[in-house]
Amino acid sequence: MPIPRQAPPARLRFRLMGPVEFHDGVQWRGIGSAKQRALLAMLLLKADQVVSLEQLVAELWDDHPPASASGLVAGYAWRLRRALDDRDGQVLTTRSPGYRLVVAPETIDIGECERLIRQAHADLAAGLPEAAVEGFDAALALWRGVPLADVRPTPLVMAEVARLEETRIATVEARIGAELELGRHSMLLPELKVLVSQHPLRERLHAHLMTALYRDGQQAVALGAYRDLRRLLVDELGIEPSESLRELEQRILRNDPSLRLHRPGARPPARVTTSSPPASRFPADPVTLHGRGAELARLVGGVRSGRVGVVQGLAGAGKTALAVRAAHELAAEYPGGSVFVPMGGGTSDGPAEAARAVRVLAEALGASPTSDHPASGWSTLPTGRRVLVVLDDVATAAQVRVLGPVPAGSALIVTSRSGMTTLDGAARVSVGSLDTEDALDMLRYHLGAERVDAEPEAARTLVQRCDALPLALRIAAARLATRQNWSLAAFAARLADPAGRLDALVCESMTMRDCLAGAVRVLSRYGDGDGLALRALRLLSRLDRGTVSVSNLAALSGQPPVAAEVAAERLVDAGLAEALPDGRYRIPELVRAHVRELGRSPECDQVVALNAQLPTTTARPHR
Repeated sequence: MPIPRQAPPARLRFRLMGPVEFHDGVQWRGIGSAKQRALLAMLLLKADQVVSLEQLVAELWDDHPPASASGLVAGYAWRLRRALDDRDGQVLTTRSPGYRLVVAPETIDIGECERLIRQAHADLAAGLPEAAVEGFDAALALWRGVPLADVRPTPLVMAEVARLEETRIATVEARIGAELELGRHSMLLPELKVLVSQHPLRERLHAHLMTALYRDGQQAVALGAYRDLRRLLVDELGIEPSESLRELEQRILRNDPSLRLHRPGARPPARVTTSSPPASRFPADPVTLHGRGAELARLVGGVRSGRVGVVQGLAGAGKTALAVRAAHELAAEYPGGSVFVPMGGGTSDGPAEAARAVRVLAEALGASPTSDHPASGWSTLPTGRRVLVVLDDVATAAQVRVLGPVPAGSALIVTSRSGMTTLDGAARVSVGSLDTEDALDMLRYHLGAERVDAEPEAARTLVQRCDALPLALRIAAARLATRQNWSLAAFAARLADPAGRLDALVCESMTMRDCLAGAVRVLSRYGDGDGLALRALRLLSRLDRGTVSVSNLAALSGQPPVAAEVAAERLVDAGLAEALPDGRYRIPELVRAHVRELGRSPECDQVVALNAQLPTTTARPHR
């Protein structure tokens, strides 16, 4: 069940990009106790997520925690609440299996920095380099030294420090690139020479230096900078410079006039535009999607052709990750920005009203819909901006249809457990379990090839017991990554009993149980008014087999084959089953384990008993 979010006191703000501090509404203050400071840092790095007690203990004491570790953590949390003036526990909440710090990303300097960087990149893409420079400078000004400088260097802390350092130097590179567009090459030369000496293997800095030297009339020196880098790469790494850098060298050799974009000190013409939209919160790019290359290509191609993209499939199969990856790949084509709208199809509170998508998009565009009526939809929004919208976890096609046609020049991607078959002309992509080799590659990516390949049989067993579902594999990898002394075989053994498998597949805010619960809610609300599919699922959960034919299901349930097929298709629409090419249906073991848990619930028995009173013989296909 999703955790309701409560807003923290508006005055609370936090800084991690330097010593750890919080603002109490009057001044910035530190945390005196090292353990409390480390606890606050860890919870801030996982802001608005449940961090398990197990992980907190591991980060605070490595592999040798005291016997009283859980009690000590509770004491640190209590004292931290007092320091934050959070005596009611509304900010630092206790949530099974650990703690959750309820704060918005923009109240943490890291979140504010990332927002500024996203906006600056959007300004740069929109042809506004001067605004981009201001944004990059504002982001860089938030650094106060080494991030988390007064926190013990645990694996989580060291990983975050490394990520932030990479973010910092990449932001410097982006800011210099924007300044080069403004013709400031001469003033950049001293800084660039220092940066190249500090980061001798960063090719983008060398490209900036070569460009600045060339525009400053130092063609020979620019070519010398390239030769110096090439010599270093060949001697140290045995590789040649990248193709883009080699091409830049050739353009300098040819005295390419297009390299001289602006006169010194000149500014490019201002782009004619309305007020720039504020940056929207959009999920980070997952970058690597194992085994989804063909699906990604079809989705991106479909959206580029002007169709609505629809990602459907099993619960836990990575529908949102695929949609977000596609959106990042398409981002440069939509300078108006990308907007992510959770539609809550599987949440306990029920799906968001269709009009919410319009309101969220209007807010992101800095505008207001001209009508509160949802039927007015996209047509109420300002035109002339190319925007990419992702509607995540849509329950029914009606939530999309009521919004009307997507404005010209903009695009829409929808994720749903259902196929959204009534959305005409959509580019549909279906995702299910991964192939075994793709699943193993996913484990290698998160755990390292050496660790996975050292236990090949255990790795394959682990994949099998996770049903090769990306979410389950990601959770398993996250748990193993924090326990370097655990073998893959030992963790796979924990998953051997299906009855306890879902208890093991929990890590911080990621749980397979919550994901599957959402799918069952979708089935109960929208696809199973007569209870036929839910009863079939209860029966199938007792079988010791993963696949079933329509005739098998008909015999098992005592229903006609037509009704049995209706039930199976509803399970597919809810993301609880996978339709196989041979006409059979696969029910993942994790789904069956979750349904067996529900079978022990009086509440579920009551729902099924109520649905059993409704007629079932007149059931018609849902799809």
